[in-house]
Amino acid sequence: PPDWPSTAVTYLAVPSPSAQLPKDARLTYCSPPLVPVPNQPPKLEIRKIIQKSHPAFGEFGLFYVGKHKLEKGTWIRDYLGYVHTEPESSPTSSYDLSLHRSNIPSSSIAIDATSMGNESRFINDYRRILEKPNAEFETREWELPGARGKAVRMSVWAGPKGIGVGEEICVSYGKGFWQERSKEKEKIEKKVREWSDAEGTEHA
Repeated sequence: PPDWPSTAVTYLAVPSPSAQLPKDARLTYCSPPLVPVPNQPPKLEIRKIIQKSHPAFGEFGLFYVGKHKLEKGTWIRDYLGYVHTEPESSPTSSYDLSLHRSNIPSSSIAIDATSMGNESRFINDYRRILEKPNAEFETREWELPGARGKAVRMSVWAGPKGIGVGEEICVSYGKGFWQERSKEKEKIEKKVREWSDAEGTEHA
């Protein structure tokens, strides 16, 4: 896209599979789309956030810039990225979504848009931006040829009240995301205190 930020993030048109991804999962989650998207792709714009009060100040957000309100259930974009098994997950990633959960970690599949993805990776959490999220994650599916099952894409859809022209598109990252972020912050603060105490002891 012409407004793709000049960052180290690679733009994807289809999901990118991990070398460790099982063959059946590769078929399910990374097959090229064989059916038309549910509707004409809405016009979007990736913008740098310049409002200091915005929780993503200095980063980016995704905005709807079409001519008419997006109605409830309108497909916006698929969520693309690096499709991988659970053991490959990065504990610090803010872009990792679960696609399939299993009691066997190597059978659990997720998609991470940290270093590669499409417009959807720039969607922010709604907290401190909107009263409620105006979009939501939901999968879409289609039949694979040769009776090989279904292909699955994680997608972003307009929420119950739709999305107005010019609005930033926001989802809920979920309480689990923020709980993990809080734990990471506590770990970092603890390490900083330990380093500070150690330096104080050395100079005492």
